[in-house]
Amino acid sequence: MHYITEIKDIGKKCRIIIDDDIVVQLYKGEVRKLGIKADSQFSNESYNEMYNILNKRARERSLFLLKDITQHKEDMETIKNNQDILMERERLAGLGQLIGGIAHNLKTPIMSIAGAVQGLENLIREYDESIDDPLVNSQDHHDIAKDMEEWIPKIRAHLEYMSDIITTVKGQAVASLSSDDTEEFTINELIKRVNILMKHELKNAYIYMNVVMKTDENQVIKGNVNSLVQVVNNMISNAIQAYEGKHDQNIEMIVNKKENNIVISITDFAGGLPKEVQDRLFKEMVTTKGKNGTGLGLYMSYSNIKAHFGGDITYVTETGKGTTFNIIIPLR
Repeated sequence: MHYITEIKDIGKKCRIIIDDDIVVQLYKGEVRKLGIKADSQFSNESYNEMYNILNKRARERSLFLLKDITQHKEDMETIKNNQDILMERERLAGLGQLIGGIAHNLKTPIMSIAGAVQGLENLIREYDESIDDPLVNSQDHHDIAKDMEEWIPKIRAHLEYMSDIITTVKGQAVASLSSDDTEEFTINELIKRVNILMKHELKNAYIYMNVVMKTDENQVIKGNVNSLVQVVNNMISNAIQAYEGKHDQNIEMIVNKKENNIVISITDFAGGLPKEVQDRLFKEMVTTKGKNGTGLGLYMSYSNIKAHFGGDITYVTETGKGTTFNIIIPLR
């Protein structure tokens, strides 16, 4: 019976194993040297048999480890591919919801423009009929023309609003395809886009959002504006869903500058996060929405801020009161 008395590592890939009578040197899992102490009772036949057995087992073990590593790589690749698919589905689902809200937002200006066009048609008809009317003087014609002119800025305002919506939606649709982190935008531009995209969801949920600006709204931020809009919108959506359908509730968004960071804080007053998810947020795909959430939104938001802005997302929650998510963007 032999017992291993000592194992020595003599390099990253080389190891010496010593027992009572035998010394074995392994290199990359293969027996390279086999030594027997001079006073040991080993025949050449026993020596060769032991060497072959050890070498065979070492090779089998190396092959097993190689297969195990290969399988592990394949499993990791499968997990990554599945994760990418889930993230893309989440993005498309969010985009679908976004488009539904935008369609609703476009309905009001389109109806207003249609009404303005009808008004202009009536004025044009009135003007045309008055040309040969002896009771209508030049001042009456000027009054009709002035009424026409008053419709123009109203139509222009609605068209500009629609143009802003289309530009914003287009930006969000291609946000995941863009990697331009060098563009510059102001806080005012950011809040304007967020308001356009979240207006319908807030209105539909009967939630009021109070925006408090504690820094210069013309402060410039460098990075991908569409990525940041996506993150802010996700945090607002989470705050809305935290109320679980309760109407006439409030969300507060505070934009502040702390040291060399812009901090966007979004607060709900829905009672705080469950304790079982607090320590796991951002570390894995954990949802705050119960059965209705996948956890991808928070996970993607955190990854987005880290990758595109070198920033961070933190949170403070208090049971019975509410939760604040802080989006921290370093100024570069």
